Amino acid sequence: MYNTHITEKQFKNLVGIVHKVSGISLNESKKSLLKARIAKRLRATRINSISDYIQLIDQDKDEFDNFIDGITTNHTYFFRENKHCEYIINTMDPSKSLKIWSAASSSGEEAYSIAIQLIENHFRFEIFASDISDTMLEIAGRGIYPLDRVRAVPKQLLHKYFQKGVNHSANKVKVKPEVKTHIRFEKYNLVTAPPPKAEYDIIFCRNVMIYFDLPTKQKVMDDMWTALKTGGYFIFGQSESIVGIKTPLKTISPSIYQKR
Repeated sequence: MYNTHITEKQFKNLVGIVHKVSGISLNESKKSLLKARIAKRLRATRINSISDYIQLIDQDKDEFDNFIDGITTNHTYFFRENKHCEYIINTMDPSKSLKIWSAASSSGEEAYSIAIQLIENHFRFEIFASDISDTMLEIAGRGIYPLDRVRAVPKQLLHKYFQKGVNHSANKVKVKPEVKTHIRFEKYNLVTAPPPKAEYDIIFCRNVMIYFDLPTKQKVMDDMWTALKTGGYFIFGQSESIVGIKTPLKTISPSIYQKR
């Protein structure tokens, strides 16, 4: 039997670890989420208590990475909040090569969704897709997903850019190689790593800032500002806000901003 009882001291300890490594702020309302994610790791490691698990992640780097993976992983799907991509297609010049950063790209659906639509509209581009999670990057690199993840993809694009699984993989799809060639998946920590040196025309940083406190948001924004070309676009999640962040951005439309 696994004991998932967590004391206040243990909760604060784990919250501090998560914040230091990933920038994610977990308040009291997230205690049940934290317990659920740890319970999975207790079963996987066959450790019986949270106190023993805390000792393990302090000593075992691989399990520490598994713990951070479990906390930072979020569900996503193809063509999520797709108005952002439609804006790019309708606004940007397809004759000019674009450099795009998909920050906190999770399991790759965002980067592949962007690539599919840019290919379809004859853009020249390359995408740097980064995430903190080794597990998510491995999934992204394989490009194999359950059918429910492509539920929002128009049928003609689904047939054109995905391979349907057969036999034991009948409920899965695989992204075709011609889409993958445009994307480089790489581990990157938005909170602790220096900003990339390359200049980007567009940075997608969607549905991750909502987990950061204000100082962390400011740090991440400053770094992304450095990585973005003048005239380039920041694109955030539709539920996110840059209120309180000190950055001279011009609002183009809800959740789309431009560096001037």
